[in-house]
Amino acid sequence: MDTLAKLRALDEQRSKIVEEAKTEALQEVHKAIAALNALGFHYTLKEGSGAQRVGSPKTEGVKRQSKDVPCPICHFKTNPLHDGRAHRKQQTKKPFTAAELTEKGLEKVD
Repeated sequence: MDTLAKLRALDEQRSKIVEEAKTEALQEVHKAIAALNALGFHYTLKEGSGAQRVGSPKTEGVKRQSKDVPCPICHFKTNPLHDGRAHRKQQTKKPFTAAELTEKGLEKVD
């Protein structure tokens, strides 16, 4: 058996082992979810791509957006918009200089 055939066989074996482990883990998770649901909690299992942010159902999926108003610190608008949160790292809050705007990828519009 050549090396390539051995690698294919190992890949096949690995995928079978991973699938078995996934099936076993899912069975345990479904049992735990059923127990929680029986206690009055309403959980579902959802397959996703990566970590999900945990939040209340009211705020789930809500993203903060900068308002189309001048920054309260700079007193001017930029493209893209920024607000006072952009100044968090400044020791003394002050308007951004032209160099800082360029560094942050912002352009003064007002």
